[in-house]
Amino acid sequence: MASIKHSTDQNGRATYYVHWRDKNSGHGHGRRRIFRCVDEAAFFLWQSESEWLNNRTALHADYRMSWTLEKLVYFFLGAQFEKLERNVIRISSYTKCRYDLLAIDKNILAKNILKLSSRELTTTLSTGALRWIRSAFNMLRDAGVINAIPLNKARRTPRKPIHVPAKATVRALLNDSPPRERIACWLGAVCGLRIGEALALTYADISESWISVHKHISDQGVEEGLKSGVQRRIKMPSKLFSLLEPELLGTTKPLISSQRTGERIGIKYASQGPLKQVLERHGIKKYHHLRHFAVSSLADRGVDILKVSRMIGHTDIRTTMNIYGHLFGETIDLDFE
Repeated sequence: MASIKHSTDQNGRATYYVHWRDKNSGHGHGRRRIFRCVDEAAFFLWQSESEWLNNRTALHADYRMSWTLEKLVYFFLGAQFEKLERNVIRISSYTKCRYDLLAIDKNILAKNILKLSSRELTTTLSTGALRWIRSAFNMLRDAGVINAIPLNKARRTPRKPIHVPAKATVRALLNDSPPRERIACWLGAVCGLRIGEALALTYADISESWISVHKHISDQGVEEGLKSGVQRRIKMPSKLFSLLEPELLGTTKPLISSQRTGERIGIKYASQGPLKQVLERHGIKKYHHLRHFAVSSLADRGVDILKVSRMIGHTDIRTTMNIYGHLFGETIDLDFE
């Protein structure tokens, strides 16, 4: 079992003490490590506690009594830090989680998780913190530490309706835009790529037949892997290929590059740069609406939703169903004699 304590040294710097037991430390004695960074401390606590969870036996029936809300907060934060290290979640998501959890009132953190009520948690914790704590309790339930969580099931937030641009609008966009912006729009409106995926593409990622989507661009630069979704190969549209420069195939030159330097363009290209201006001229508010158009077009052509889900990179077809399910299905003939 592990625990963590937070204090400050004589210089006012934060210090985190992680105490834990392992099989080599004896029954009555444990070990301790000191960390200056809460992320590393939480990650170490998560690792230690996860190992204990995997090795516990029926003799550890009182194990759940060692869990305070503070320990649960650090345990969950450590699990999220591990996901960040594996590029499963974005740095912005982790930062939000970290901020919400570390802002929880100290008085409630000291309480045992078995003695917390739904009313106490909902009246004390912020909406953001409740979201993470609910997930943290679910982790313990899945691990068999607790049988139920002291929180009511979260209300599902109604999903905002998607906006699909008209075909005539997209056709004009693809025909009238400057060459560089036309490439970007083809990747969104026909191939269904996210803007971060489109900007990360280089000529080494494409051929006359295929587009390989395996990285994305963020505020931190190009990152291998995708911030959400799965890696995939997409058939190269012949009209899109005709807009490219075949002599650059196999090079690391970006498909969408700065006209001045030839280097890769930052993520703000779609929200503040020339692409944003092109979209606004055609009445399209967001680049992501082109992705909606791509899915809508495939649905109109009768393409199976499973194939569409794989093409646009959703990790779970249920995500595709929740967002785009209403676009698919057999059309009902309303004419009658």
